[in-house]
Amino acid sequence: MKKLLTLVLALAMMATAACALAYDGDVLTITADSDVDPFTWDPATDKVAAFIEENFGIAFQQSETNYYNNDFAVTQLAAVDGVLPEVFTADILYYPQEITQFIPEELVAEIPEELLEKYPLTKALLEEVTSSQIVHNMYDGYYFLPKLDSVDLDIYKAERKGLFIRKDWLEAVGMEMPTTWEELYEVCHAFTYNDPDGNGVNDTYGLTGDGLGTLRYFFASTGVSNRYWNKDADGHWFFGALDDSNIVVLEWLRKMYEDGSIDPDFAATTWKTGLQKFSSNTFGVCVRNADADWINDVAVDYYGAANPDCNPFDRIDVIPSLGNNKGDAPRMEAYINCMVAIMFAPEITEEKMDRFLAYYEYLLTEEGQLLRMGLEGEDYVRNEDGSISLVRDENGNAPLLTTKYPSIATTHWTSWGFELAAYENVEYFDEYNDETKALNAKACAIRNVDPVYPEVGPMLIEDTVVTDTTAFNFTAEYWQIISGTEPVADMFADMKARAAVYYDPATEVVEEYAAKYGW
Repeated sequence: MKKLLTLVLALAMMATAACALAYDGDVLTITADSDVDPFTWDPATDKVAAFIEENFGIAFQQSETNYYNNDFAVTQLAAVDGVLPEVFTADILYYPQEITQFIPEELVAEIPEELLEKYPLTKALLEEVTSSQIVHNMYDGYYFLPKLDSVDLDIYKAERKGLFIRKDWLEAVGMEMPTTWEELYEVCHAFTYNDPDGNGVNDTYGLTGDGLGTLRYFFASTGVSNRYWNKDADGHWFFGALDDSNIVVLEWLRKMYEDGSIDPDFAATTWKTGLQKFSSNTFGVCVRNADADWINDVAVDYYGAANPDCNPFDRIDVIPSLGNNKGDAPRMEAYINCMVAIMFAPEITEEKMDRFLAYYEYLLTEEGQLLRMGLEGEDYVRNEDGSISLVRDENGNAPLLTTKYPSIATTHWTSWGFELAAYENVEYFDEYNDETKALNAKACAIRNVDPVYPEVGPMLIEDTVVTDTTAFNFTAEYWQIISGTEPVADMFADMKARAAVYYDPATEVVEEYAAKYGW
């Protein structure tokens, strides 16, 4: 398995050894808010809880309110009232108040840098993650620990989106895998009109999925981040969805809409409905998340469940990014590697914070990452070649960890675990493990080549002039253009004129912040 960032192997091994030593002091209880299902803690019956207590001197206690899964106003009120759990999960880029209000008003604790010196993996991660460096620059300190999709930042350099496509239909219509919007149009047209399922009936279509919200990530084919703020070569700031480069993509989608090769209900289709349409062998392309977890979900839990007599990977492939016109290299929106963070309430003692940091450091190591798969020898085993296999019962079933270890959610502080789903030498999926990992690696190899990086700083601006821009719904506006009848360029220009009411003053504020903080 890859080590975190570019730290040398010796450093990672030293960190693992230091963290894994049994703790011989008193066990301290830390109140915590899980970002998944609430956990319970009983080391007498839960071996993972016992392991954490023995090695780190921590007993976690689930807070009475699950703040992460509640409305942000509940979290905000709890912070002001001083009743947040000592450790909690925060959507810092969705709710910038968790930075811009909580830090100045001392509603969260600063992490002393002398403590971080004891934990080299954690310190290196904080120095690598863009949002933590921006916050450090703005507030002269560290106030959160990253909770990443994957602690291995090399796996998903670009957004984990994909266009699932029927490769058997491609073969049937005599076409290659599309790599540009132009080729995607041609393929979707063929799927709609060239009888790819060979039943002699005109009953198939091209593109469906969960609407333009996900599809807009693919607009990075223009070289501009569509969903976020950008800065051009001359230092001028602009919001990507307003850039004229998007017109060419919208023109291809208009063409698809006009000839019926895109789902007419695309804008209103939920991801579940889209996958149901795709799995019913009606549509040949479906947009959805496409990391290893979702590749397995789409192929096994949706398409495979609806078509149990086939190997779904014989039929399904993934388009991980697109170029604009033929000959253009495909590009994808870069992955913002820390949308979610772990924060500390001001009431936490430095001793408790120190113990939590020791545990967090351990979770960044290879051994610590595997703790979320249970216990070695009982839930997984290391093979002679270094690979990891699940331990299965006599019926071939792996243990259900959330039942076996009700504390297992407390192993998830560092990441959502996508690294384990992606590592090719870790058996992670009950079905089609190897096929899933191979398709994910193939997709990553394409979209990771040249990601289009957005500017993160504006997401942390808590100024109503900037936050009010969210009232302008680009997803709805784009669909009006795609399904409209006036020239695409004219409708786009009209949209820009109306959006200027929000974005002209917001751009001025962004530029002021950029000048102040050196973005």
